Amino acid sequence: MKVRNLLLFGCLALVSTLFAGGSVVPVGTYLYANQEKLPDKPGALVLTFTTPGPRRLVIAYGRKNRKDRKGRDGTVEEERELYKPRLAKLSADGKIARFDKLPPDFYDIIVVDAANMLIHEGISLWDSSEEQVAEGAQVAPLQEEIRRSLGLRDDRIGGWEGFFDHKQIERIEVADGRAGVFMQQMRLGVALAESGEKLKGCIHSVDVVWVERSLDDGKSGWQVIGRQQLYRDEIEARSFFRHERVMELTGIRVGVREKRIDNIVLK
Repeated sequence: MKVRNLLLFGCLALVSTLFAGGSVVPVGTYLYANQEKLPDKPGALVLTFTTPGPRRLVIAYGRKNRKDRKGRDGTVEEERELYKPRLAKLSADGKIARFDKLPPDFYDIIVVDAANMLIHEGISLWDSSEEQVAEGAQVAPLQEEIRRSLGLRDDRIGGWEGFFDHKQIERIEVADGRAGVFMQQMRLGVALAESGEKLKGCIHSVDVVWVERSLDDGKSGWQVIGRQQLYRDEIEARSFFRHERVMELTGIRVGVREKRIDNIVLK
């Protein structure tokens, strides 16, 4: 019985190590489609980077079925699995990222490297068919309103996603009364696992959030209407990822055969 218990403990320890923060298989694995549950599709995407990154995550986010374009009401589990972002299989020390079983769509890519604390992304935050608000003086006050609505609040407990006590908005794309937001969140305060034990690392989240304009006590505010979490993990770093937008990772069209993009530079 003692030998059996020791073996069980060893297996649990191994699983804990494999799923520790910053691993290639993060705690937030449920965020991505399960490759074994996906139907066979002829589309594939292969990306090659100029630098290695054995611990990087490469995620493809299709546009057709995003939450700002297709609701989840009335869908079944199999359908929702198809709508999830896809996680690439890496090879060549992280220089090659491959996605298989992709349905025809336009895909935006995000690369998260917890070893070097870098995010490179080409996420289109809003339907490109929407007429965008002009940049400059007209959009600046709207972006400030959105930052206040999604950030930490002094007038209420927690605010949106109050679990996270540090937030950083990287980009905002505004349309008529609506907007898409790319942001990071961290919890630096005490966080507990399901077992009740204190987590040693810092929980990070990378999100696309969709908001629409509303009136809150007579003041302009923005209400969250949808959210897609693209990354969640417990890692040692207690600072935000350095963020870079890479247009080469935006709107990659995949059809019914393999698509390749080579020599992608991640600064």
